[in-house]
Formats: sequence, C-alpha cells, structure tokens
Amino acid sequence: MLVSAILVAILAIISQWWFFAPATRCMTYPLTTGLLVGIAMGNPMLGMLAGANIQLVYLGWINTGGVMPSNTMVAGIYGTALTILSGANPKLAVTFAIPFSLLGLLMVQIYQTINSFWVHKADKALENGKIEQIRFLNYVPSFIISAIVYGIPAFLLVLLGKNWATGMVKIIPQNLTIALEVVGGIMPALGIAMLLNYLGKRSLVPYFFIGFFLTAYLKLEIMAVAIFSALIAYLIFEATKQKKVEKVQKKTVRRLTLNNRTGENIQSESNSLGDNGTTEISAADYKVKLTKSDLIKTWLWEQSDEATYNYERLQALGLTNMMIHSIKKLYPNDRQKQAQELKKYMVFFNTEPHMIGPVIHGIALSMEEARANGAAVTADDINGVRTGLMGPAAGIGDTVQQGIIFPILASIGCSMALEHNFLGPIFFTVIFEMLIYSIGYWMFMYGYKKGKKSVLSILKSGILDKVTNAFSIVGLMVVGTMAATRVTIQSPLIWRVGQSTIKLQSILNKLAPGILPLAITCLVWYLLKKKVNATWIIVGIFIVGILFSYLGIFGIK
Repeated sequence: MLVSAILVAILAIISQWWFFAPATRCMTYPLTTGLLVGIAMGNPMLGMLAGANIQLVYLGWINTGGVMPSNTMVAGIYGTALTILSGANPKLAVTFAIPFSLLGLLMVQIYQTINSFWVHKADKALENGKIEQIRFLNYVPSFIISAIVYGIPAFLLVLLGKNWATGMVKIIPQNLTIALEVVGGIMPALGIAMLLNYLGKRSLVPYFFIGFFLTAYLKLEIMAVAIFSALIAYLIFEATKQKKVEKVQKKTVRRLTLNNRTGENIQSESNSLGDNGTTEISAADYKVKLTKSDLIKTWLWEQSDEATYNYERLQALGLTNMMIHSIKKLYPNDRQKQAQELKKYMVFFNTEPHMIGPVIHGIALSMEEARANGAAVTADDINGVRTGLMGPAAGIGDTVQQGIIFPILASIGCSMALEHNFLGPIFFTVIFEMLIYSIGYWMFMYGYKKGKKSVLSILKSGILDKVTNAFSIVGLMVVGTMAATRVTIQSPLIWRVGQSTIKLQSILNKLAPGILPLAITCLVWYLLKKKVNATWIIVGIFIVGILFSYLGIFGIK
C-alpha cells in the first residue's frame, strides 16, 4: 500500500503542478486519472469505472479566466481512491467525489495564493540580472507547494484510509446505499445541462433532442451518433460557406476610375508602411534571426506557462520563462539587456494557453525579432498587442476546447469506459491532446509568420463562427445520446386498482422512451438558465434523489 500511496500522491501533485502541459493537461479530468489511480492501486477496472462516473458530472464544468467552479482534479483522484479503498459500487464514486471537489476549491486558493510570492522573487531576480532564477522560480517552489497541499493528503488517504473507508461503507444502511446510487444516476444530468447552457443557441438546441431520440428510439451507440452528427455538421458548414461566397459575389461593385478604365476588380497593393506609418525592416535584412529550432524550443517552453499559476499575475512567470531562450538568442552576450527585455513579460497575463492562445506568443516573437533588429517596436507595443488579443483568444480557445472538443471526446470515452472498455480513457486522452497541441503548434507558428495581423484576419473571416457552430452540432447530438444513456433513472412506482396493476414507467415509455431522464435534464438546464448556483443544484439532487428513492418514486435502470 505504501507504493500505491506514493504513486497516487504523485498523480495528485502533477494534477495541479502543470509543469509541462502535454504531460499534465488531462490530469485535470477524472476519466484519465480514474484509470491511472486504479492502476496505481491495483484495481484498474474499478478505477476506470469510478473515474468515468465522476467525469459525467463534470462534462459541463468550464474553467475560464482563472475561475474554477469546482476542483475536478481532486474530485477525480481522491474520489476514485476512496471508491477503491472502500470497494464500493462505482456508481457511489460521485457521492465520494463531490465533497472532495468542494474541499479542493480551498486547496486551489491556498496553492495559487502562495504562488504569488514567487512572482515578486522573479521581479527582484530580473532587477539583479539573474535570469537563471526565473527557471528555478517557475518550477521548484510551486512543486513543493503542490506536494504539500495536494500530495500529502492523497498519500495519507491511500496509506491510512482503507480501514475507515471500508468501515464507512459497511455502516451505511442498504436503503441509503440504494438512495445514493439514485443520486449518482441523476447527477450526470447536471454536467449535461451545463453543456446545454453553454452550447445551447436557440437555433441549435433541436440537435440535442435529435441525438437523444436517435438513441432512445433506434438504440444507436454514441459512436454512430457522433459520425452521423459530424456528417450533418459538415454539410451545414459547406452550405453556409457557399451562401457567403454567393453573397460576396452579389455585392461586388465595379468602379471606373482613371487608373481602372475597364471596371475590372482590383486589389489594393500593400505598401511598405507599418501601422504607425514608419517603414518596416524587411526580414531578409535582419542581422539576428530566430531559427525554426528556436521557435520549436520556445513553443515547448510555453507548455510550462501555468507551472506557477497564481492569483496575482496568473501566467506571467511562466511566459517570462518561455521567452528566455529567444531573448538570449536575440540579445547575445548582454545579460542586462536580456533581463530588461524579459521584464515586460512579468505583467498580468491570462489566456487560453494550449490551442488558440499560442498565436499571441508567436506574434510577440515576431515583434521581438523586429525590435532586436532596429524596427520601431517598443515594449509597450508588444504588451499592447498581447493584452488586446488575450481576451479574444481566450474566448475562442475556451469555447472550442472546453466547450466543444472536450465534451464530445469525453462523452465517447466515458461511454466506452462504462462498457468496461479500457480504450475509453486512452482514446479520450490521446485524441484530445493530439488535437489541441497540433492546433496550438500551428497557431504559434502562424502568429510568428503573419505577425500581429494574424488573429484579426482570422476573426474578420467569420470562419470561426461557422466552425464553432459545426462542432456545436456534433457536441449537442452526442450530449443528447449521453442524456438518453447515462442519466440512469426510472420509476419503480406501481399502483394497484382492483385486479389491475399500473406501472408508471410503462406509461412513461409509451409516451417516449427515456422521457424521465430527459425531463430531469431539462429541469436542471432550466434552473441553470435561471442563474441557480450549481452547488445548490447538487444539494437539491442529493435531497430529491434520497427522498424519492425512499418513497419508491425513483430507482436505477
């Protein structure tokens, strides 16, 4: 058990200490960590099932702007560990995980508050020209704090918790155990409803119901619905793109001028002036240049931009660490100049870091390169562009990554996992990371190549709205399937009238298969739209689930 406790503690540490995103990104998701905790504790199947059940609750929990509505990292690792220790039904994992997730919010506050101290240490290090200390401050102190706040409690839980965990489960009455399973059967409705609240544009909501009834009536598997929805989304995307082309063609106006006597369509030629009216230096004339290797190294260092994530300046220290290699290359043999240039990155900064956000850092690199070669680019210019773009990049990145790509892949992964298929969490983790980091790499290089106009050109094209709508269609249909299969509530209520027996569930099935899970999901969605706090909804689900179970109104499929 000692080895298991150490391994689980390591998982808990790196779930918050984001020292290298490709290795730590999916540690925030119970679907991934559930399997890893299960392997560490010698019961991978139970770990995977517990993690998948926990993940269903958090399908729609989206962290934006440094705000964490619930700590899914603690919920997944601690909740799974307690489920394995107690040997409980994996459906009970949700009831174990939710209290841990709320406790985890306090742990996050402690961790990110203490991390603010290292930012000031970094300021002082740059004042003294000690660039190497930036690397140390970005990694080592935050690791120690994560080990204390996250690792030690996880270690003690696994090492000492078996006896009291099994004892706790044994003293729970059978009726209460069944009631808690009912709560677990209802709880996925919250994650699904949160996604509906996030993705549910009025024009796209019908796709959720299409996905639901395709599964409820035709018994289609989630992968079939995903493929079917992707084809529909592609057709709609192509149709809207074609309409835009036709619209633009209709609006084309030919004007006769002294320089255009035939009225032919012409494009204005770009001049050699920058945005401020000064002549730009051609990249071909640069005396010092960044190579492809330099760009790749900088992109890799960028994956540590949240290693010391803190409340005061969020990603600032990590991004200063990211720029060290390139700044040294641009200003060789001048440590004071290097330190001076790095100071501009020690300001508040926060954006989506992995997929869309890297375009900002690519743009900053192109501006740094021009600045080092004598172009009229000031430190304020660079930070002005960075600050202006971090909001739009975060809005796009968080929406596409957390609100669309994640729930689609996690829904498929959870469904596979709950069917006892180990490929579920593996599929989710591998495909999710391949998508976001390949896109992130391309955006980084695109930002460097195109400069500060790159994001504006993407936004003005309108292509992102169409892509987002297409992915939303897939997401809504897949989520509809999840509502039909993973909100596992039915009614065992029976009335006897004379010699006749009336079963409520049979009546509901005649109205529409799965109408009870659908009604519960829509009710939770309605409460979210009315701005009811998700924590209160969780409390309500516990109360209603336990009460209705004891009254014989709700049961598990």
